[in-house]
Amino acid sequence: MIKVVGSSRRSFVFPAELPLAYAYYGDVGRLLNYLPYICLVRAYGPDRFRLLYSSTELGAYNIRIYADVQTTLEEGWVVRVHPLSGHEPVAAQAGLHSSMAQGSFTSTSVFKDEGLQTRIEYSLQLQAQLPLPLGLRFMPGGMVNRIASSITKMRIRDIVQGFIERSVDAFPHWLEELESDHAQPILLAAQPASGPDPNSREKGLEGG
Repeated sequence: MIKVVGSSRRSFVFPAELPLAYAYYGDVGRLLNYLPYICLVRAYGPDRFRLLYSSTELGAYNIRIYADVQTTLEEGWVVRVHPLSGHEPVAAQAGLHSSMAQGSFTSTSVFKDEGLQTRIEYSLQLQAQLPLPLGLRFMPGGMVNRIASSITKMRIRDIVQGFIERSVDAFPHWLEELESDHAQPILLAAQPASGPDPNSREKGLEGG
């Protein structure tokens, strides 16, 4: 078996105030499409999905990792993507130059008010146990896992960096859509159920 474990954490500044940034990234079904190497293959519901990580490594080996996830908007301006149970996992399979298995995917976005901008603390993790491709069966297991670890770390960094760049670049288009008649419901739906009121400080000053 090949052990795949990779994680990365990044902090970046998003060009919008906190409520708007949170509404944008709270549209997780849309934002998942901005993850490099990862695509949405099935929607179980508005906040439950099956994802597929796919890459070709060492110029010949096709790696596919499926993950079922659920998204939640949590108190404190947090968007979380975490494993979803209750669905039949993909059966692990290996070919001459391929390997496929069910894995797990998690990500967390924490939003912090910085006036006209928002700082986002973004972290992501992918892990799986993959059957060894037949073309690698004569390579020592330790060497295979060292190579897999190095590649996974690089891919996860690429995913995080690509997600940040793609999501920031797509924001103006989302803003154009927000100007439609559905703008207000989108913003209201993305608010944390018991999150802090971004205007509470101003209200307190006015009351004083």
